[in-house]
Amino acid sequence: MLMLLQATASLLLIAGSALAGPVARADKNTVIYGSKGTVSLSSDGKKPYIMILYYGENFEGHPTFEVVSASGDTSAFELTYAESKYAFSNYQSDGPHPLAAAMDTYRVNRYNITKREIFSNRLRLRKIGVKATVHTTPLTKLPGGFECSDEDFNHIWLTGARTAQLTEIPKYTIPDFWQVSKEGSLVESSAPQALSSAAAAQLTTYQLDFQVKPVAGEFSFSILSDNLNEAIIVTCDVHNGKVTATGASKPGPIPSSADAKVGEWMSVHAKVNMTEIYVLVNNETVLDFSQTEKFTALLAATLDGPEIYSNNLTDPSFLKDFFVGTNHADTIVDGSRRDRIAYTGNLDVVIGSTYSSTYDNSFVEGSLDLLGSYQATPGFFIPTAKIQQEPFRELLDINITGLIGYSFNFLNALAKNYEVLGDKELAKEWAPRTTAMLDWAHSQLKNGLFTFDDPALTGDWNYYDPPQTGASSKFNTLYAYSLQQTQALLKDAGANTTVYETRLENLRKAIHSNLWSDTLQAYVLSNEITIGLAQDANALAILAGIPQSHNVSATSLLSTMDRELQLEAGPLAFSNATAKYGFAQKISPYASAYHLRAAFESDDDVIVRSLLKSLWAPMANPAHANYTNCFWETLDPDGTPGLGLITSLRHGWASGPTAEVSRYVLGVQAAESGYKKWDVKPLTLGLEWAKGRVRTEQGNVEVDWKFKSGLLEMTARGPENGNTEGTVYLPRPLPMPLEKSAIKLNGKVVKGDKFTVSCGQKITIKQTCA
Repeated sequence: MLMLLQATASLLLIAGSALAGPVARADKNTVIYGSKGTVSLSSDGKKPYIMILYYGENFEGHPTFEVVSASGDTSAFELTYAESKYAFSNYQSDGPHPLAAAMDTYRVNRYNITKREIFSNRLRLRKIGVKATVHTTPLTKLPGGFECSDEDFNHIWLTGARTAQLTEIPKYTIPDFWQVSKEGSLVESSAPQALSSAAAAQLTTYQLDFQVKPVAGEFSFSILSDNLNEAIIVTCDVHNGKVTATGASKPGPIPSSADAKVGEWMSVHAKVNMTEIYVLVNNETVLDFSQTEKFTALLAATLDGPEIYSNNLTDPSFLKDFFVGTNHADTIVDGSRRDRIAYTGNLDVVIGSTYSSTYDNSFVEGSLDLLGSYQATPGFFIPTAKIQQEPFRELLDINITGLIGYSFNFLNALAKNYEVLGDKELAKEWAPRTTAMLDWAHSQLKNGLFTFDDPALTGDWNYYDPPQTGASSKFNTLYAYSLQQTQALLKDAGANTTVYETRLENLRKAIHSNLWSDTLQAYVLSNEITIGLAQDANALAILAGIPQSHNVSATSLLSTMDRELQLEAGPLAFSNATAKYGFAQKISPYASAYHLRAAFESDDDVIVRSLLKSLWAPMANPAHANYTNCFWETLDPDGTPGLGLITSLRHGWASGPTAEVSRYVLGVQAAESGYKKWDVKPLTLGLEWAKGRVRTEQGNVEVDWKFKSGLLEMTARGPENGNTEGTVYLPRPLPMPLEKSAIKLNGKVVKGDKFTVSCGQKITIKQTCA
């Protein structure tokens, strides 16, 4: 595609949904084009010319274009990106992003196009498109696969696979966001970054000195930043002589005596003393930096003088100190547009969908190694890590964390990884870290329940809701689930699991005795809030076997959840009764992933279909107004994106159905870790047919079942390598009952409803009328 640029000032080109698509692998030469025709753009300098390129789904990569020609004043060419067209109603589109770590957080890039040339920074100009940076194998050619007679289910599986694919960031694909030269470092469109040391994140009194040359009239810097770059941002608009700061009641002027000018170096001194903050420019005023500027000679020291950090910023070696360099390992991020950082909390869900579709285990390994290195000496884990850093080599000597539930989620992710790979060396490596977390959790029991009164520790994935202090059903059922799920890993590592089995039994009893409500017929939110329920807590209770061990059926609890939570657009994450305590009425695909898993595990096909059809099918429908071929972070009760423009419309934690459909509708499950023994137990869900494959370390397990005139025809093939053994069960329920029919295995009439498959063997099952 050629583009003819003919424009004066205020030219604006808007590229929509420029982030994902079907290619082969992460090939730096692969470009996904948004337009193949020649495009001419012109403006009178007052009204911008706007063109929208619609890609149809999310693409991820570095935008690219090449200038063919330009005339007149083309100094204000802008390229804007968005996940949905609605975002273009806002000049900044769906940015700048919070929680974006060291990414380019802005969604609008401006270029001063004055001559024919190639732009090597972010975009070039001829053939408007996106250079892919993720593995984009066509979804139908992934190692895992699924297809059935219900198109909604097909869309759901593929959309989850695409979501997983887009959250897998290959190593060395993140560019150095600071351009380092002998003069200093040029910073364009990037959020200020905190120093990476643990000590720096805890500092509340210090002083900072640097030199800056604003290139485009404005600069900013951050103070009192946490490791997610939530900070006080001070912005200095040198061109207009105005200073603003996060939390400041009003902007302040830059006095003429400061002699601050665009294009000239100036000195900045910041003094932070808890709530008292002073910033001086050329010894005169207070400010902070952002957008485009150059920096050099950075020095940070405590108030009494000892130096914390010093660097001239003229050699790229400092980039690692602020995590603004490239990424050194394949990793999975929370969301590929926003939250491009690694989280422990979503891995339990994402690892399942990854192994069911892309089977890119290097991304799983990279994520576990990075996040697992963030374990503190008490045993819990820090919930987040920037993917630009390398794993720590020793435990962190700190005694505080946040999002405590994510530490349990991480253990479940380890268990899932071991279930798939079956590598006993991995089990031995992770067993001590696992027991450290479980032992710490046991030390926090009060009256038999995991109890925390500190709100700093008891936030969760729903960061917009109040913390769940006291004895929370969510954290206790999640703890119980972790005790249950890690049994195989610990046992195969040679650990004595008796103590953990006993703790699980006792915890189940304590949860049911103290948190079950006969009135509600569910587990209450916590011992402090007893009139409402949380979706994930009750789903996890089922998965951990808590109600079942107390003569309460899983289906009855699922019925309560359906009554209290289900809306037309999906189930609420918290029942309406919790709203008076400040809990938002939102629909969470993340919490619903556990709900779906519990319904599948309980053979409740009515609830399974309800969840898939109400929540995930609309998001996976190409006709949906906000369709991105990816699943979303959260939804409002009406089914629209739940957090407005900042909502991530491709969030890995929402991809749960891809794993669950492969596990339960195809029916392929590991009976022993590493699929040394495996089962095929299909749940038919009223479908006419289903087929697909699940990758294992020994090869594929392939399944194809269908009903012809109500009679079953089925084939199953085991992995070709290794020494595996499978057991294939008849799908349930059968339209024609088994007692009214005959079953032929490889052409011979046999008895029973399950059959053994040896390594590499293919079996054929056919049902006939008796």
